[in-house]
Amino acid sequence: MKKALLFTGIVANTIAMVFFTFYLMKLPWLAGDEKFLIWSSSALKFANREIPNSSEYAFINTSYDLQLIDRYDEFGFPVGNQVITDREKLALFLEIINSGETKPKYVICDVHFADSTDVDAPLHAALQQMDNVILSSHLNDKGQLEAPVFKDINRGLSDYVIGSVFDGVYKYQLVYNDSLKLTPLKVFEDVYGVKAEKKGPFVKIGDHWTINNFIMNYRLLQKDITEQEAGFNPVSLGELLFLEDKDIQDFTAGKIVIIGDFFENDMHETLFEITAGPLILLNAFLTIKEGDTLVNIWFFLLIIGVYLYLSYMVFVEGDYMEAKITKKFGSIAIAKYLAGFASYITILAVLSLMTFFLFNIHLNIFFLALAFYAMDKIVGFIYSRLSKAKVG
Repeated sequence: MKKALLFTGIVANTIAMVFFTFYLMKLPWLAGDEKFLIWSSSALKFANREIPNSSEYAFINTSYDLQLIDRYDEFGFPVGNQVITDREKLALFLEIINSGETKPKYVICDVHFADSTDVDAPLHAALQQMDNVILSSHLNDKGQLEAPVFKDINRGLSDYVIGSVFDGVYKYQLVYNDSLKLTPLKVFEDVYGVKAEKKGPFVKIGDHWTINNFIMNYRLLQKDITEQEAGFNPVSLGELLFLEDKDIQDFTAGKIVIIGDFFENDMHETLFEITAGPLILLNAFLTIKEGDTLVNIWFFLLIIGVYLYLSYMVFVEGDYMEAKITKKFGSIAIAKYLAGFASYITILAVLSLMTFFLFNIHLNIFFLALAFYAMDKIVGFIYSRLSKAKVG
């Protein structure tokens, strides 16, 4: 009877911790001690990165091609001017590539089309001629989707909705609020002709399963697009338009063209450096394309196996690591209380490194360790009460 109850407790605790693990993956924040773990393991993987082929991509920079339009208040009264991307130049560029013999493979237009202007008609007409283009949409201050003014054009959400560590982009989300697909996921669907569907904390992309929120692998950094030898140098929109139409068409033919602000007003802190928004979108696309995040039966077997052992530690007094810590530092009063927590977080840190390098999935180890440790203390308290009851 006692063994059956012990077995039931271990299994129930393991199942609860598995569900808790996937709940934690949805959270936008991590504990401070996990920041270094994420950075160091990601840096090691980045050191062995595979840089994509630069001939497959064309970066068009809009940082210096701007125009002034009227700004209006919430009641529709003019209150001054605002700066936007030059839509006349953008329309001309799209008209040129539309007339080329070989079209781009795909066009990602990461430009914020929030307000209408008097010169929108040519740009809208050029966009309507394209069947392989996507625009960026964003969330407003109330968390509601703010669609571009060209509402009949394909669009995806381009905000970094999962939150931040280091006040920047460290984690990426593929589907927001169970329904809004982010731009890189929609691009992958369009380019490779597959469908993605969110199921709980996972996303099924074709035959491939991934978690919805993941630590992104950066294959390209900001420094890569500023070094001439890297081959990813963005070309300014206005500068490109000085070329002959045929040269522009050859430059974009068969490539994934990414249009956006690469140097000035769309910069974000990431794990490694300040990086342009369009470049973050590309890195997220490459993460999906290369199948970096992999959820399969081996991932579940690994965490279940480790959680079974940790649950055994919860229900059975005196695990090996806790005994060693207590023996070495037992003279320090607080060591007796923290020995158990140190055991849990050490084992979970090793597990997180394994899941990251095998499946590109980080675990929120601090809160998991707290949960195991709290359960350990609760079970210990129940045991002590039962022992006293028997003696009494």
